[in-house]
Amino acid sequence: MIIPHLRERGEPPFYHLAPFYKINLLLSLLFYKPHQLTDGGPMARPLYLQYLPAFEAAATLGSIRGAAEALNLSPSAISLQLKKLGEATEIVLFEKSGRNVVLTQAGREFSNAVALTLSQLESIARASRVKNFGDQPASLAVSLPAALGIAWLTEAVVEFAESRNIPNLTINEASAASGVDWEVNDLAVVYDNPPFPGKTWRRLSEVRLRPVCSPILFPRLDLQHRDRKLNGITLLHEDQGEEWAKWALAARVDLQGSGRVRVRCVAQAVASAVQGRGIALVSDVLTRNHLSEGRLIRPFPTSINAACEYYILWPKDRDEDLTVRSFVRCLLDHLPPLR
Repeated sequence: MIIPHLRERGEPPFYHLAPFYKINLLLSLLFYKPHQLTDGGPMARPLYLQYLPAFEAAATLGSIRGAAEALNLSPSAISLQLKKLGEATEIVLFEKSGRNVVLTQAGREFSNAVALTLSQLESIARASRVKNFGDQPASLAVSLPAALGIAWLTEAVVEFAESRNIPNLTINEASAASGVDWEVNDLAVVYDNPPFPGKTWRRLSEVRLRPVCSPILFPRLDLQHRDRKLNGITLLHEDQGEEWAKWALAARVDLQGSGRVRVRCVAQAVASAVQGRGIALVSDVLTRNHLSEGRLIRPFPTSINAACEYYILWPKDRDEDLTVRSFVRCLLDHLPPLR
């Protein structure tokens, strides 16, 4: 078995390997089960990295409830993530010990392998960045819509700057193209509609609006009767309520008797929905992390088109700029394919 052998040596096990082979071997540690890491082993299985925080918290705290409190999730969401991680790896990671959970032997090997692999990958990535991206701009300024930045885009932009060794990153805020200050910004992501004079643009994502709410609010929804209603449920919205009215007509849902809360930023609607304060009508682009982690659910399948979509813009005279092209490619890699 390779993983225990690496752990027992207590020294960098890949020091003498060529960089490309190092990366392949390290990735194999993430994509193969520990008990199958032998030459000529089976095909790699994808590992869902988004479940590792739940795994680490449960392993460290020895409690599903403790992990839920640490990550601000429900215990059922933690259990679901651990179940999916176990199914993906085909490893029994935990066993019960009273009200607590403890790692199995295979779970401990998996935990050690992940920690070792991530450490080695980070070292190799740093070395590669120095070699491949040494000649990069000293600064980058990007304008983002606040809600999209809070949801996930800020993290992607910061990762991009770090990977290119850009020491000075500025993230500004604007939702529409008219609000972007091109005196200080190199690129912008906007929630708007073209044309954008003097700029090159690329559509990042269509925006389909769907109701989302916390799992704790779901039992209050009256979905069993033929005439579906949201009586007594708070509707969270950024506009005057036109989008909720449009959705209700498409979904054939009665909004009479529902409460209304208008927020200044759609990020506030998402946050209130996560807290169980109502239902928000928002895009999956903003809620995908919450949905995958079990913080939010979709109580209705019906969706509607939003008034605008997300675009990335940059000045036309920078069409051949390598940093601009790399940035656009980076953002597209973070998004699901356009339909």
